[in-house]
Amino acid sequence: MQTATIQTAAPLLEVSDFSLHRGAAAVLDRVGLTLRPGETLGLIGESGAGKSTLAMAVIGLLREPEVGLSGSLRFHGEELTGLAEARYRKLRGNRIGLIFQDATAALNPCYTVGAQIAEPLRRHLGLSKWDARERAVELMTSVGIPEPRLRLNAYPHELSGGMQQRVMIAIALACNPELLLADEPTSALDVTIQAQIMELILERVRALNSSAIFVLHDLALGAQVCDRIAVMYAGQIVEEGPSAEVLARPLHPYTRGLKSCVVELGSEDLQPIPGQVPPLNAMPEGCRFAPRCPKAQDVCRRERPAPETRDGRQVACWFID
Repeated sequence: MQTATIQTAAPLLEVSDFSLHRGAAAVLDRVGLTLRPGETLGLIGESGAGKSTLAMAVIGLLREPEVGLSGSLRFHGEELTGLAEARYRKLRGNRIGLIFQDATAALNPCYTVGAQIAEPLRRHLGLSKWDARERAVELMTSVGIPEPRLRLNAYPHELSGGMQQRVMIAIALACNPELLLADEPTSALDVTIQAQIMELILERVRALNSSAIFVLHDLALGAQVCDRIAVMYAGQIVEEGPSAEVLARPLHPYTRGLKSCVVELGSEDLQPIPGQVPPLNAMPEGCRFAPRCPKAQDVCRRERPAPETRDGRQVACWFID
């Protein structure tokens, strides 16, 4: 889909002033973003930023009363916050797909991979046992699994990590979802396989003209595979915009810190961000990044900055310039 068409299309996913609490602690704090059909978005940030939590909330795996939710999550205009579980089951695995971070932990060791790929096909599409099996062979072929008919009867532990992740991709894309959530889809794989898996996911998403949200740690990887990037810190989005521009000229101090942490061949100078993400029960009053920010002043410690539009992106900082 052309960029101009994406920008004029009606939103597929709208997140507005969305918060998620565990007890009194805000894991997500007034998050807002928009995803349009055919668009890919990267959620970037350190561990504990809230990236995976947001993805799990969108697909309905974090729900009340286990957590507290406020604000709005809208998929094709339908409100997901407070949606009945019976309705969510019709969306999950059908119109919204999920690739988990660790396929070994996500796949059921008691069922063959063929049965696990066929399950959403039978449940959501109503295929017969035979048709689901044949479709599973096609899906395994499409994600690059050799000799798919032989591997239909294999159990997850009989496959390598890379093959298990390909099975996860086949399951997530089985029903041609409109939205794919990929939660660190290559973090458990060897570096030699990571590029293959990312390329495969992008190829399948584009073939289906679907939208995707990638949960990632790597700013450079996000810029390479995503149309837009949303940088998250301590449950808040601090910068969001076109990926190439965010990588080339980050405006928020935290985004600049992430860029300085990228390891490049031949580099002798690493610049880690000082400190660490604050714990949920001890979040700063103002800007949550202020204790680690080299630019922080009194106003940063007192008041949270509102997102401001600057050069075609949203930035939440008191001192953008």
